[in-house]
Amino acid sequence: MDGLMEAGDGKKAEAMTRNDMQILIVAKDSRTIASIASEIVTQLEANITIVDTVEEARLLTATEVYDVVLAHRALEDGRGASLIKPLGIPVVLIDGRDDAQGAIEAFRAGAADVVDPREGADAVIESIERVVESSRKQHHTLSRNRRLRRVSSRLIKDRRELRQRVDLICRDLVQAYQRLAEKVVSAPSGYADSNEQGR
Repeated sequence: MDGLMEAGDGKKAEAMTRNDMQILIVAKDSRTIASIASEIVTQLEANITIVDTVEEARLLTATEVYDVVLAHRALEDGRGASLIKPLGIPVVLIDGRDDAQGAIEAFRAGAADVVDPREGADAVIESIERVVESSRKQHHTLSRNRRLRRVSSRLIKDRRELRQRVDLICRDLVQAYQRLAEKVVSAPSGYADSNEQGR
């Protein structure tokens, strides 16, 4: 399990250090998305994958690493919001409705942003840039914190082992002194007198 987690972290780290963006679009309106995707490729030099179902998105993200997912609010086999937590990737919901309550619910569910495609490609691109930058900064911070925890854990372990070794040395010294004291006490008086005269 740890090996799988480390492998997954490694893939995410590689994605976060790339200059280009890997974007997954889950959409039902191919005409609108095609126009937006064209602008995204032109302005962001991003690599884009487009699918039209939640299931396809889940299958792809199980083997590929994406910086952000753009998903329509309503899809053929479910809601775009259902991708938010299972994927573990920033999800920007595409919603063309004038529904403030729906946007609030999306943010509460964990959406990174909600954009209206009617605002044009520039609004979508601005959202992508902001979300990816924030995600990469967060990933960098989390990676640094994990490294610090590993170093701290190693230091604590080393200190514990050093303390145990010192305790063993002190215990051996105490036992040695005790044996020496017992020998002195049990030695014949003549032996002790001769030692005194020798001095």
